[in-house]
Amino acid sequence: MVKFGLMAVFAVPVLAGSLAASPARAEPQMLGVVQTASAVPLHCTNGNCSAELSSICLHEQRATPTSGHPYTAFNGDAISVTGTRADGSRVSLRAADVLKFAASRGFHTVRVDVPDAVRQAHGLVALAVRVEQPLTLIPGKTGADSDDPLTESNIELGAGPMRATATAIVDRNADTMHAGHVLARMIDALPRHGRADAAARAGLWDTAAAGHVPSHSKTGVHKARTAYNRCYRQTRIGDKNLRGCLAEAHDGLVLELNETYWDAVKAGS
Repeated sequence: MVKFGLMAVFAVPVLAGSLAASPARAEPQMLGVVQTASAVPLHCTNGNCSAELSSICLHEQRATPTSGHPYTAFNGDAISVTGTRADGSRVSLRAADVLKFAASRGFHTVRVDVPDAVRQAHGLVALAVRVEQPLTLIPGKTGADSDDPLTESNIELGAGPMRATATAIVDRNADTMHAGHVLARMIDALPRHGRADAAARAGLWDTAAAGHVPSHSKTGVHKARTAYNRCYRQTRIGDKNLRGCLAEAHDGLVLELNETYWDAVKAGS
């Protein structure tokens, strides 16, 4: 794997092939999955264990991935998978063997999946992942032909200097990204469809967010708590659910930093 120093962070050329690409036919954006400040628990249901991780778009001019589009890790050792047994002992699992990635909400989030059969085979009662280093994802191939596939040089540029720029602007902005992480944990704990019951809504902060507070910045926690309080009030009645409101808040935070990154890439071109 090619390593790049921070000297290249703000000297990133725009991908010429990407600018001319048709979004409908081109392969979608490479994604950067943001480092997590604490372990992210996976929620197991219907034979699958999953969680959402905050992510950004590395190639602004490429197509936004559709929900469920598969991705593979450029540097899979950047993410760890840990299982816990009933007696409290822990087991480290090789991410490349058990973990799958897919786009979730555009480029704002990535879903990580581990088959529940893996948990059962190892006698685990819980699974968690942690993004230890800046993680880069490459879009997987689908059945549709592409007029503008990612080349090897595109991938090295995206995973190298472009990801280094994103790391400096996004991953290291603890206040904003820690708020996004806490919001993502609450989103994971809510039903994907329909409305959560009153008790789950009212106790969401304590059950899903509070455990992550000690490892996150105070400003980030405050931002997340403010968003939760606002969403809780706004969704007490009506058609909008709490999960959807929190998702909008999360994605707005990610987009703000992603736009700063895009501007830096353009300025360095």
